[in-house]
Amino acid sequence: MPRIFLLHPLTWGILAASMSATVNAANSVDDNTVSDLPIITVSAEKQDERHISSQAITQFKHKLLEVPFTKSHVSKDDIQNYNIQRVSDALALVNGVMYQDSYGGGFWDNYSFRGFSTDPNMGTMYMRNGLSSLNGIHAPRDMVNIQSIDFLKGPMAAMYGQGAIGGIMNITTKQPEWTPKTSFSVSGSTEEQYRGSVDTTGAINDALAYRLGVAYENNQSFRDHVDNQHYYIAPQLVWKISDQTQLNLDTEFANYSGVFDRGIPMANGQFGSIHSFYGEPSDGDIKIKDQMVQLRLNHQLNDNWDSTTALSYEHGEREGTSTEISSISSDGQTANRFRRYRHFETETTQFQQILRGKFSTGSIRHEVVANFEAGHYTIDQLQRRSTSGASSPISISNPVYGQTILPLTRTTKFSLETQDMLGLNLQDQIFLNDQWNIVLGGRYNRQQQQIDDYRTGISAKQAFTPFTPRVAINYQPTKKWSLYSNWGKSFELNTGLDKNHQLYDPEKTQSWEIGTKYQFLPKSWFGLTYFNLDKHHLLTEGISDSYVDSGHVQSHGLEVELQHQLMQNLRVSANYTLTHASMIESEVDVKGARLKNIPKHMANLSADYQFHIADYPAGLVGNLNYFGKRSANYIDNSTSLPSFTVVNVGGYILPRPDVRVQLNISNLFNRTYYVSSYTNYWVQPGEPLKATLTLNWTF
Repeated sequence: MPRIFLLHPLTWGILAASMSATVNAANSVDDNTVSDLPIITVSAEKQDERHISSQAITQFKHKLLEVPFTKSHVSKDDIQNYNIQRVSDALALVNGVMYQDSYGGGFWDNYSFRGFSTDPNMGTMYMRNGLSSLNGIHAPRDMVNIQSIDFLKGPMAAMYGQGAIGGIMNITTKQPEWTPKTSFSVSGSTEEQYRGSVDTTGAINDALAYRLGVAYENNQSFRDHVDNQHYYIAPQLVWKISDQTQLNLDTEFANYSGVFDRGIPMANGQFGSIHSFYGEPSDGDIKIKDQMVQLRLNHQLNDNWDSTTALSYEHGEREGTSTEISSISSDGQTANRFRRYRHFETETTQFQQILRGKFSTGSIRHEVVANFEAGHYTIDQLQRRSTSGASSPISISNPVYGQTILPLTRTTKFSLETQDMLGLNLQDQIFLNDQWNIVLGGRYNRQQQQIDDYRTGISAKQAFTPFTPRVAINYQPTKKWSLYSNWGKSFELNTGLDKNHQLYDPEKTQSWEIGTKYQFLPKSWFGLTYFNLDKHHLLTEGISDSYVDSGHVQSHGLEVELQHQLMQNLRVSANYTLTHASMIESEVDVKGARLKNIPKHMANLSADYQFHIADYPAGLVGNLNYFGKRSANYIDNSTSLPSFTVVNVGGYILPRPDVRVQLNISNLFNRTYYVSSYTNYWVQPGEPLKATLTLNWTF
């Protein structure tokens, strides 16, 4: 949408100029007078999110032991030490979350949380700085302006709206600072993947500060004909209006282009070559554009009450053509393909007002959150396909391109859908004493959905007023040990029309968990959680551009997490997840069928060791990931992706305080493995051994 690029710089300039003029006028003095300006100390807006803190979960700062929920945390040091450049890389350090890299080879972030995935076409919704998520198309998130990532576990929908039943990801971004600092980073890998980034921040004057994150990538691939380019820029501005009030302007612009890669087929239990591309290189690049603008006003009313007001706008667009496998011929050596063009566009406008407060009734303490949200979301979809029954065959063992380029003769999607939302939630965490506290929360929603299908001329409309509660209890027998349980419901609109030309029923989910946390040392803790999720009206798309209501699905299992500071310079982390995710009732699948890409067993082990070489600070990191066997198809047809174990290592040294040299090696033993799939014809292979050298300069 060109208006974003035209209006935004002008708006930015006017806002900065007006605020700067206001501040300069307030501090102006007579030309002949010399005076010292007062020193103003300003703290940028930051959430204190660490392994053992919980602010994003309840909106109040607590030790994790004091709340009846849990989370997995990926810190700033983790992001740097493990060379995490995408959310998909961060998932190697957490439990219960599985990346769903099965829809184009990483063109958007998509993961499953405790066995349930989000809409594969739109990607995963996520929170940003503790505010509710924005729907729509997102480019893969770049890490240049990300401080940390938290995976909040349990039923969060009563606090953060739809799509947050098993948990939700919260991204904490880097904020403008008044102390000048600039960091340059360049990296290159053995797979011809090159990256450069800059992150700079500082004060404009006593009341204004800025931050700018910029990143560019040019990536080749171990896959033939598959590459991508990525541009990302995130300008931010903060205005310290007073000691109690701060205004943040955050913006993000991303442009991602590359070959749309469905991966490789599996036929008769055998996979195609991990290097072979089975699309058509002449189809060109898929392009994704993502633009976000957010104004966020924080005001401290007094010592016990504060508020956040946010107005957000996001626009996402995805366009391009691809040739994709539809079936395997009876000879087992030839893949039949179809071709399609897609142009999806989303716009989201959202207003959010949060009021937080503390008060007491006698000896009982209350921490209350009131949150009002209003949002408007549009989804514009156009999709064309080749003639039904037409095929563009290609050899699995020796693909040759350009023999049959299918014309796009059919329009399979052409619609405009709008969703309007009003939400009001109240939550009270009640501290009965030092040992017991309970959380009572509920969200009232008014949601309206309308779709105009231009292909058929059919329009449909529906409205809902669901109530999504959550209840939780926390008990601390000692200051180091807690037991907790929570329960909640969620409600989420589905997109599109069913076979009867009616809007789909919304997803309805119920979640329950019970767990314990034990902090046996200041920086060491253990967590154990049993979870049970039950969902109705989960949609499955297949490869025909039409959804099927999968009916009733269930996921339950166990999460174990250990964070331990073994010694002053050595930290280890170990996670394990047992997940049973299966079909209970479905039009297209049998009872007990597995949900795709969900391993029954998943585990990881990480270590971070810091030391000195001569007088130079240095460190070593290692990460081992295990993923069990899992269903390879969107309808469980007994095909499975094999289990795999991958080892990643890295090391860094600071030859000067302002210079850091880092080497990361992924898939150290060069194992052949398969990350995930959508069907057994679209399997995403994992990267072979890769070494990445990174140089950082900070001043």
